[in-house]
Amino acid sequence: MAQQWLCQDNNVPAPNWRSMLRLKGIWAGKIQSSDPRPSASSIQPFCRWLLLRGLQRDGVLDRYDRFVISRSDFVWLCPHPPLSILDRDALWVPNGQHWSGLNDRHLVVSRADVMNCLNVIEDILLKPDELYEEMIKRRTDWNNERFLAHHLRRKGLLNKTKLFPYVMYAARSVRDESPTWRRGRYEPAAGHFVKYDAEYREATAFATVIRSRADWQDNRWAQFDPASAIYSPISLLRRIWYGFERLRVWMLSESRRPGWRGRLMRFYKELMQKTVRCSVASNEGKPSYDELSRRRDM
Repeated sequence: MAQQWLCQDNNVPAPNWRSMLRLKGIWAGKIQSSDPRPSASSIQPFCRWLLLRGLQRDGVLDRYDRFVISRSDFVWLCPHPPLSILDRDALWVPNGQHWSGLNDRHLVVSRADVMNCLNVIEDILLKPDELYEEMIKRRTDWNNERFLAHHLRRKGLLNKTKLFPYVMYAARSVRDESPTWRRGRYEPAAGHFVKYDAEYREATAFATVIRSRADWQDNRWAQFDPASAIYSPISLLRRIWYGFERLRVWMLSESRRPGWRGRLMRFYKELMQKTVRCSVASNEGKPSYDELSRRRDM
């Protein structure tokens, strides 16, 4: 569908874009092929391109100077950086989760560059052979982050990229069983699943020093080391409660998956076997009851 629209707009014949699937990696996840990838990575760049079409169709591009492209599953532990402290000519992304490329989860960009930041799939659909030859020379394994970095490099925008602290993290509700690349772990203090631990650690650290717009503007965060963050102590009682909460949510989550009874039985069976092995091992080399009695008599 996207290729049909683009070819009509540019009045060009449609090339075989599936030749790009010769590039390995999770970038093509969810695209039907003889070599399916274990991810859903292709959905995100397509949705960004679809967003661009909507912005163009509705005339939104001409009404705003800057755009913030983000995810709906982010939990923000600090206010978003004020645009007044972000260089308007730069592309701003969170500082982390680049995966050998450039973080593709959040972007602050000017009107002048927003089109080139959202049209990542256009060269795949219009110039697949040219793009493939460029990319195969760099590497054979690609993900979305590497793809985005390469795309921005081709457009002359990669050197305009700047970083701001990771003050948010991707989350998933307890009852959300939709397919996802990273299931995450349940965090009782937050009440939901945290998809990426590194994001959560970084955001919680910066939340100790960035609480308002003024904290962004005084620029002290620029010298802050997340490893030096000081947190409020957690009581023993609360830690015990957190443990029970993790167990409860794990059991609830497992009960929704097919075959949970069999997995539960295997879990208890393995637990009993380990208990028996530990018991036998702990008794090896110990004197028997009769031997202890003889020693006492002696």
